[in-house]
Amino acid sequence: MPTGIVFRSGFRTTMHLFGCAGNCSAYHDVPRPQQQGEDMQPDYADYAKELGLELVDPETFSLKREPYKGRFRYIRTNGRPISHKHIERLVSLVIPPAWTEVFCCDSENGHIQAVGKDDLGRRQYIYHPSWESVRNSIKAHRLLAFGKALPGIRKRILHDMRRAPTSSRPLAALAIKLIDQKAFRAGHEKYAKDGGRGIASLRTGDLRINGNVANFVFAGKSKKKQEITIKDQVAVKRLKALKRRGRLFQYKFERRWRTLRASELNNYLREISGSKVSAKDFRTFHGSARALEFLAQVDATTDAAKKRAIAAAMRNVSEFLRNTPAVTRSSYVHPLITDCFNAGELDTSLLRAPLRKGLSGAETGLMRLLERANT
Repeated sequence: MPTGIVFRSGFRTTMHLFGCAGNCSAYHDVPRPQQQGEDMQPDYADYAKELGLELVDPETFSLKREPYKGRFRYIRTNGRPISHKHIERLVSLVIPPAWTEVFCCDSENGHIQAVGKDDLGRRQYIYHPSWESVRNSIKAHRLLAFGKALPGIRKRILHDMRRAPTSSRPLAALAIKLIDQKAFRAGHEKYAKDGGRGIASLRTGDLRINGNVANFVFAGKSKKKQEITIKDQVAVKRLKALKRRGRLFQYKFERRWRTLRASELNNYLREISGSKVSAKDFRTFHGSARALEFLAQVDATTDAAKKRAIAAAMRNVSEFLRNTPAVTRSSYVHPLITDCFNAGELDTSLLRAPLRKGLSGAETGLMRLLERANT
């Protein structure tokens, strides 16, 4: 197994996936580990300890950055000065100048080193460089758990789509089927208010149906235009029935029309899978599987050829996910895949029959790779 990717058999697979955008070793707007279930904390803390890290709570940070004479200075929250060693460490974090309410960790071994708010008021974090290994291990275990649950999820949504639309369940099943097929985002309300829509926040005007083909055209995340074609006849038939004005996914319950929410999609997924999966897991799983399938068929022997192949793979996956290649690589393709490719450990044997029941060749290959790395 490539160095830098470490797995622990004691990890619980329901751990939260710490996705990220941009540089994964830098800063993200993800929750701190203490917000996860208490039953998961011991293994998590033990693994961090193995890397020489300690789990810290930003609410206890006693160092802060504040404006001072046109620049910044670092002091303790009680106003007392801090050591030159502390200052050097905090400056080396390269905290964005635009951040406000910046607080920093007292210890150089804290898994979170700094926290602040960006220009949109969102809380952001800067993690210890070694924390990436923890995050990658969690990602791998979550992908493995999701892959095991996926065949059952697919079977259940086909069953629930046939139910009468008197509850959110058949609509949630249809929405999840489309997420699985075309990597739609869930469509949380906070993004819809900013003009970026996902599956749950789509409007009737975003859909055009011509015969047995459905075409979605809408503004997605960051208001980027999305054009998605659905040819699945079962899904298109269900979409034809959604004719009420306003939000596309509405259902009648107790004589009232209700709008399907992204939170209902994730609750439905947790119910039918029996684990803490979410709609985002489809994008990560598909992104990783597609990257593996692409790279497993590439014969690259030089570093330059490998670099070009990885770039091509990320472009290929980004077209499916409708992200940039940079975001695709940092957030939706597990680094185990590129590490194994660079080490010459990917080949088409991962994709060969027999395929796992309910999974494609690419998905079967991803499961084999994850299982191989976890032994």
